[in-house]
Amino acid sequence: MTTFDECKMTAFDHHSPDYAENSRSINAKLRAQCPVAHTDAHGGFWVISRYDEVVAAAKNDETFASGHTVNGISPLGVTIPSSPVPMFPIEMDAPDYLPYRKLLNPFFSPAVSKTWEPRVARWVDICLDQVVEKGSFDIVDDLANPVPSLFTCEFLGLPIENWRDYGEVQHEIIYTPPEQQGSVLQRYLEVLGRVYAIIEETRKSPGEGLIGELVTAEIDGQPVPTDMVFSMVNLVMAGGFDTTTAVTANALIYLADNPQARQQLIDNPDMIPQACEEFLRYFTPQQGLARTVTKPVTVNDVELQTNDRVLLSWASANQDETVFDNPDEVIMDRFPNRHTTFGIGIHRCIGSHIARIELSTMVSRVLARMPDYRIDHQAAKRYPTIGIINGWINVPATFTPGKRLSSDLLPGA
Repeated sequence: MTTFDECKMTAFDHHSPDYAENSRSINAKLRAQCPVAHTDAHGGFWVISRYDEVVAAAKNDETFASGHTVNGISPLGVTIPSSPVPMFPIEMDAPDYLPYRKLLNPFFSPAVSKTWEPRVARWVDICLDQVVEKGSFDIVDDLANPVPSLFTCEFLGLPIENWRDYGEVQHEIIYTPPEQQGSVLQRYLEVLGRVYAIIEETRKSPGEGLIGELVTAEIDGQPVPTDMVFSMVNLVMAGGFDTTTAVTANALIYLADNPQARQQLIDNPDMIPQACEEFLRYFTPQQGLARTVTKPVTVNDVELQTNDRVLLSWASANQDETVFDNPDEVIMDRFPNRHTTFGIGIHRCIGSHIARIELSTMVSRVLARMPDYRIDHQAAKRYPTIGIINGWINVPATFTPGKRLSSDLLPGA
């Protein structure tokens, strides 16, 4: 049996600059040498890095709990360090979690998500219209961040003219290292306070959007408490804003740097959805989520104890050479592609269908409207920490100017 000391890697920190720069090689070392490794970072936790063990742990929610409070200890939850704001229901366990998932599922089903495609396409084209005549834009600031923010505000029923307030602070708090979040966290909490007030007002006078649906919904014959509505809305915002932003930026950078692949998608736009699945695997936006061990368990001959914290590395699982042929290559027609990007088990990402629509629409419209775009790599700026999301702060690009499709302006412009 592997001993604790043999796989104690005190240097591992998924929030560190070293991990941001060398995550693939670090993950490969973990899989090869210590697939269940311990680190002292952030109070100490284990990292599970191989595909099979990650999937098994994610499915074993009785032993690997997601709860914000586990065995009387709080806060814990699904991030390391723990989130300052509980993210219910993803930080709940069965059976308490299930009624809330059942409540949300109909709004995110494949069929309902499909009906949103025209709205997503409209937001994409409006964003591109703001820059298409200039011949330059920032992939993050002008497209990949605004589109999910605009759509998520519309979907939730938040004031769409304030999309920048909601989207940009989410973007900023994700890329700011935990120890530097003071002022950013304050702004983030202020924005969440405004969202809470909107929920309270909507309960008095229900309107359109998911918020309006949730404040009038019931579970077991009782209205959903405002605190729980707020937490669900916060979760949709956290999941809806920056994850799609990150993978879209990475995908468009890859296509700019690989003209043959770009031309292949321009010539064969029907390939874009499958290519986007590969972008989701290769550029895993959310690097992993945490669990808390509820009882002693052995994983890959390593003994984990009750209350141990565990990081399930989606990114490393997606790079596992025993599951994916040539995992360090982007293979746009890869099949099968059983990536873990949207999670595994009862907490699988509820917004995955919408995320796919947003990603494929942004990629397809950029290739159609500015097919010769070029990245300014000298000015592009990566997240200093990718422990939560593997993204970019800025990605400037230039292209041959084109024509607007409409005169519509962005809300709040």
